[in-house]
Amino acid sequence: MKKQVTVLIVSGGRPHLIKHVFKGLIAQSYTDFEVLLVLRPRDVETVKVVECFSKYLDIKILFQKSSGFMDAYNEGISAANGDVIMLLDDDAVPEPNCIKEHLLTYERSNVSGVSGDVIPTHLIDGVLKPIKNSSDVVRFYQEPKMLQMFGDKLWNCPLEGQEGYLAYISKAGDSKKNIHLMHQEITNSLLCMGANTSVLTSALKNFQIPTSFLKRGIANEQVIGWNLWKNGCTMVFNSRAKVYHIRHGQTLSRFLDVKNTFQATMENELLFYYLLPIEEKLSKMHHVVSLLFNSLLHIKKIRKNWKREMAILRGILFGNLIGLKWLISREIGGSYVPTQDVLFK
Repeated sequence: MKKQVTVLIVSGGRPHLIKHVFKGLIAQSYTDFEVLLVLRPRDVETVKVVECFSKYLDIKILFQKSSGFMDAYNEGISAANGDVIMLLDDDAVPEPNCIKEHLLTYERSNVSGVSGDVIPTHLIDGVLKPIKNSSDVVRFYQEPKMLQMFGDKLWNCPLEGQEGYLAYISKAGDSKKNIHLMHQEITNSLLCMGANTSVLTSALKNFQIPTSFLKRGIANEQVIGWNLWKNGCTMVFNSRAKVYHIRHGQTLSRFLDVKNTFQATMENELLFYYLLPIEEKLSKMHHVVSLLFNSLLHIKKIRKNWKREMAILRGILFGNLIGLKWLISREIGGSYVPTQDVLFK
């Protein structure tokens, strides 16, 4: 394990959480890494936390020039010095062997990217309390076998070449997870979650995460993974590489309120329209069926949480309307960009 690692963390005003991440990094069994922390200029409290931990960790601060979340990641990737860039959230505390497991995976397998497990965790009186038998990578659920059989053919069917992947892009243009593969130690997969992902720096050469439709970063890991896969790279999921994802009512890219649920859903729908001109294996028929199925599913759930489900339904509708506007603009050589639409403001 001679690879030097850059642990890239984009943080947005959460000094009370990132100190736990730093504690997890101090405890790592593999120590040849730098920490590259991308901050906004106003994050002065986080800078104070860095000063407390800089005697234990090699931490470099990069103040982002642009205001966008994805812009911050692009700036961080460009500035990373390591052979491997490990993406870590500012609320994801790495288990002591996390970095070591990532690097061992590169040694054992000829891969360009590795994803690890993300364990939902409560923070109680400063102590991490992981939720047993749970994972943020997938949502475990039971569905009728007949529905599963139809879903696997019509709205969950993976792109050709991604069969047997844990995380994959479906023919409908959705980011999906195959829950039945979750308990395998090593399995083929696109990149799962930015809370615990690493990529060879050489594989990201000249790559920029698209900011045309990614504002909150929904499925940005799969966008990176799809681009790597399209370039012939192999990626895997290693269940032994773990982080503890602190539950605190929000994520870095979106708060869990109605407005942001609406906008996050729009962004998820736009993945199809981003891929459609460049991925010939996508299916418009699969997308329409997926659109109808998901709409009916959330209509059925309206009684349980009216505000949230209506926000999702609105997000599905407007996401596809924006997507069609985007497609037409590209066809006629226009300059329309989804994230500049008033609905994203």
